[in-house]
Amino acid sequence: MGRVDDLRQARGRMEAVRAEIYAAVSGKSDAELLCPPAGGGWSAAEVLDHLRAAEGSLVRALKKFEKGEPTRVPRVAWWYRLPISPFFWGIRFTAPKLVRPRPRADVNPGEVVEALRTSRRDLFALADRMGEESFAAMIFPHFLLGRFSGVTWFRFIGKHERRHLGQLRRVLAGPKLLRCAPASERLVS
Repeated sequence: MGRVDDLRQARGRMEAVRAEIYAAVSGKSDAELLCPPAGGGWSAAEVLDHLRAAEGSLVRALKKFEKGEPTRVPRVAWWYRLPISPFFWGIRFTAPKLVRPRPRADVNPGEVVEALRTSRRDLFALADRMGEESFAAMIFPHFLLGRFSGVTWFRFIGKHERRHLGQLRRVLAGPKLLRCAPASERLVS
């Protein structure tokens, strides 16, 4: 299988995961999406905001890279490559400041979903402008994991979103939904 085929396969997986994310949050009220899990952690809306921040940051950096402008990627990241698989084991990592969600009170779920659609459209438009072969072969490092090709970026994004899809499903399935429902939706005893 060639590099372009690998890119197309990774892009297909990215799109499949994103479709599952949209389906998981579809029809949920803002109250449901903003309600934190009973045990603490990010609400579903905050998970979505994290994904928005991560992909939006990548798109902004790649647009600068495409124009030959400097980016904020550490110089050393251009010279090494760490394996990405440990980041998808069952270990919790604290999100780097750059991609942490905004405070829950500042998150509008509808706007976040629209921003996710926009960032994905912009990422694919950039890849299409570059051409599949060029995008697949281009090297642009992850700020922590080092040198990523376009194919590696698409694989990483798909795996990252798959991990957070599981988190979204757990958060939305949790018992806190009744507690966070608007008063008009709560059962009266």
